[in-house]
Amino acid sequence: MSRTVAFGRDLLGASDVDIEDLLACLSPAEVQALLDELAGDPDDKHVPPSVRNSYRCEKDPTGNLDRLSLITHINEEAINSPDKEEAVQFELGLKRGKVFEPKYNEEELESLRKQADIEEKVRLDPEEESVLGSASIEDIMALADILNTNPQNFIIEAYADPLKYFEPDPPNHTKPKEVLESLSKDDTEVKDVCLNNVGRLEEKEVCDIFDTLRTNSNLTKLSIVNCEINDFSISTLCLALENNSSLKSINLESNRISPDSIAELFETLASRNNGILEVRICGQSQQRLGFRVESRIGDAISRNPRLLRISLDLQFPEVLNRVSKHLISNMDKIRVERMAKGEKSEVKWTPCKTIA
Repeated sequence: MSRTVAFGRDLLGASDVDIEDLLACLSPAEVQALLDELAGDPDDKHVPPSVRNSYRCEKDPTGNLDRLSLITHINEEAINSPDKEEAVQFELGLKRGKVFEPKYNEEELESLRKQADIEEKVRLDPEEESVLGSASIEDIMALADILNTNPQNFIIEAYADPLKYFEPDPPNHTKPKEVLESLSKDDTEVKDVCLNNVGRLEEKEVCDIFDTLRTNSNLTKLSIVNCEINDFSISTLCLALENNSSLKSINLESNRISPDSIAELFETLASRNNGILEVRICGQSQQRLGFRVESRIGDAISRNPRLLRISLDLQFPEVLNRVSKHLISNMDKIRVERMAKGEKSEVKWTPCKTIA
């Protein structure tokens, strides 16, 4: 399974809330309660060992550990403590106490009935079951070869669940001509354009839509998925993005864009004249880009000071590591700038209580 890179936070819809400001509003007791709630997995290596368990011993130490004395004390307590009398004496085969009766819902009951029907259909005589139960796989294969039948007939019958029907996605009724007209007029109300799965979208219409981005200053999100976009349309898009600073997110997944055109697009986004923060371009007809193209993409992203999130299948760990670190660095710069603007806030950050 290929890996998809998607780092950073979506600034288009995220609220201006800082985790450090939220922690500053909590008291030490509330921070401790939050840590106790998060301590649910004792084997989680991502948290310190001291917070992997919610139990905290509040007793003062009584002295240094004396292992021999501790073992002696435990043995004496076990010998001196009287055994608890049993209300009902043990008897082989007798269930003592309340017998557990499982409760099933309708789906589980249907599964149990189906399993019982299968077991009833494949039930054999006691002698046959004992013989086949002790037979090895080689014996069963040899018996099936003699009888000229499938070996599974001696083991279990195969059953398949009926296929589930899922309603198809509703068709996209967006008209490309109306979108082109609105973008050409630079309509202030058109902020988000979605042409996903629009059938019979011609190459000329796509190029005209991309060409309007040269003068459009209001569109912030453009999505054209599964519309057979080719390299010529991407060349038009690259030329238009050199003079567009309002577009923030672009989605071109599941099209016919070649690896070199993808690299050219990222090299165009590395210029200072555009404002793209998010690019989604995975799932093309040629999914493996090759080391040469991935290196070009990694170099272009490393020169981009604005890009925060991408969706792209990268094969080579070296390129993936470079891209990941740079996207995280871009996101961290925004966090630092946001913190610098909020220095005059009345809420001050205070360190939480250290857990021993």
